[in-house]
Amino acid sequence: MTTAPAPATAPPLLEPPLQRLVMAQLEELPEALTGQTGPPRRVLVAAASKYEATAEIATVIAKVLTERGFDAEATEIDPSLQVDGFDAFVVGSAVYSGHWLQPARWFVQSHAAVLSTRPVWLFSSGPVGDPPMPDEDPVDVTAIAEATGAREHKVFAGRLEHSRLSIAEQALVVALRAPEGDFRDWDAIRDWAAGIADALAATGPTTITGTISLD
Repeated sequence: MTTAPAPATAPPLLEPPLQRLVMAQLEELPEALTGQTGPPRRVLVAAASKYEATAEIATVIAKVLTERGFDAEATEIDPSLQVDGFDAFVVGSAVYSGHWLQPARWFVQSHAAVLSTRPVWLFSSGPVGDPPMPDEDPVDVTAIAEATGAREHKVFAGRLEHSRLSIAEQALVVALRAPEGDFRDWDAIRDWAAGIADALAATGPTTITGTISLD
């Protein structure tokens, strides 16, 4: 009796040496090309500050985020500040006469298209006294939160040093009977920053669609 020939085995799609080379290259591809990215890691903490008090708050926020494993950078807002390469943002401003400083408003307006696609938190610094007053949100914050899709806005007490103010500012604080002193609550600031770290760490992976060329 004649034995039937064994079915032909399909050849491999790639010869073993080439297959090993391709797999090695795929393993070295960055996450952005392999389709998954982890939680946001690079965070910009940008603040508009007139007398450094708000900038110092931004520095502490960035320090907490760094301690929690994020690549956080604190910087004062200026026209050259760019947002490329950051995964999340914390944006803050000193508050004068109920408004954010103009550089902070400009920053949000200029970069709203990017900010609205990333996790964003906002903070304001300005109320003074015990308890700090005024305690309401600045006039601009509603529009800024809508433009950025911000997750939260937090008002922190500020610092007031009469000797550093202009003559017009000194006249205003005298008229308002604003007390002099540093009223910033550093524990509250650190706790808020830790909450941001928790929220970012809980952010799930983002799938990136596209094709990979092996040409």
